[in-house]
Amino acid sequence: MARQAQTLRELALVRADNRDLLNAIVGSQGTALGRRNFTAGGQPTGEPCIIIYMPHKIAFALLAANLRVPETLATEDGQLEARTDIVVTTVTDQPEVEPVLSPENQGLVDSLRWRDGTLDHLPPGAQVGGAELTAEGVETYVGTLGFAVRETTPHGDIRGFLTNQHVGGTASRSMYIPGAQQQALRVGVTRSVREHYPDDEWIPGINERFAYVRTDAAFVAAEEGVADLLRNDVPHVGPVQGLYEVDLDSMDLIGLPVKKVGRTTGLTAGVVVAFGYGIANANEQIDRLIGSEPANVYTDFLIAPVGEGAFSAPGDSGSGILVNSNDQHHDKALGLLWGGWPTDIGRSTGVEDLTYAINLKRVLTEMDLELL
Repeated sequence: MARQAQTLRELALVRADNRDLLNAIVGSQGTALGRRNFTAGGQPTGEPCIIIYMPHKIAFALLAANLRVPETLATEDGQLEARTDIVVTTVTDQPEVEPVLSPENQGLVDSLRWRDGTLDHLPPGAQVGGAELTAEGVETYVGTLGFAVRETTPHGDIRGFLTNQHVGGTASRSMYIPGAQQQALRVGVTRSVREHYPDDEWIPGINERFAYVRTDAAFVAAEEGVADLLRNDVPHVGPVQGLYEVDLDSMDLIGLPVKKVGRTTGLTAGVVVAFGYGIANANEQIDRLIGSEPANVYTDFLIAPVGEGAFSAPGDSGSGILVNSNDQHHDKALGLLWGGWPTDIGRSTGVEDLTYAINLKRVLTEMDLELL
C-alpha cells in the first residue's frame, strides 16, 4: 500500500513522476505544493497535496474521463502517493495603477524613493534603478534593494547588494538611486547574475525531466564610498537577524507569516501559501509548435497578502522577504521577491495578487555571497 506524502520534498517527487499527466490537463495554469483547503487568513488546514490551478471548476460527473484530474497521484514505483486539490484561478486585464497606501506607509515609500532626504544609509527596501539607451529610445528600469551582501570568493572585500536579474540586467550595468529631488547617484555596477537553475541542482533529490527553477537574482558591487552606507537595517522593521532555514522535509513552510519592505507598497504582510509554483515558460508555445517537449519552470515561494491590499506591486522587484517573527528586532531573511503581480491567482477565500519569491539561502550559496 502506498504511503501518503507528508513533506514538500515527497510532494515534489510525486509531481515529478506525474509530469506528463499534469502538463496535459486542459486549461491548467500551473501546479504547486501545499495543503488542501488552505486559507490565507487563518492556519493551514488539510493534508499535504499537489495544488492544480484552474480557471474554473466543473462538476466531476460532467467531465469526460480523460479530462478528470485524479484525486490522488502516485510515484512510478507506487510507494508514495499524494492527494490533489483544484484551486480556481482568475486572470484580470485591469490596467496597472499605483496602490493606495496608508499615510504611514506612504511616508515610508517617500523615504525609500529618496523624496524627503530622511535616509542616512542605503537600506533594504530602497529604490534603485536607472536608464539605458536602446533603438527605441531611453529605457528606464526601477526596482528595490533586497539585502546588503558581500562576495565570499578570494577577491578582497567586495560589498554590494542583491536585487533581481531583471533589474540589475547583465554584468556591467550601472545602478543608480534615480533622481527625485536630487541628481541621480550611481551606487554600483552589476557584477554577476543568476536566472535559472536545473531543479536537481537547486533541490537535492528532485530531478524532474526538463525542469528548472527561476532565481532572478543580481549582485551589484557597490561604488567606493557607497559600501559604507550598506547595512541590513530595514526601515520600520529593524535589523535582519540571519537566515531562515527552509525545511523541505516537513510542511512547516506552508502558513509561514512573512513581510517585506519595497519601494512601491512599503511594508506589507503576507503568508506562504504554496511551494514550487509552476510559472509561465516563455518558450512553451514555440516548443509545442515544433513538436518538442517544453521545460517546466518553477519558483520557490508563493505568497498571499494578509489584510487589505496587495503584498507587492511593480517596482517592488528585488525586495527582501522576512519571516514575520514575534519580535520585530529578530526578523530572519527568507527570500528574494521577483514577481507575481498582476497574476491574480484567486482562491475561494478571495485572496488574489500572489507574489513569487526565491529561497535566499540558496541564492547566496550559488552566488558565493553572504549577508553583511
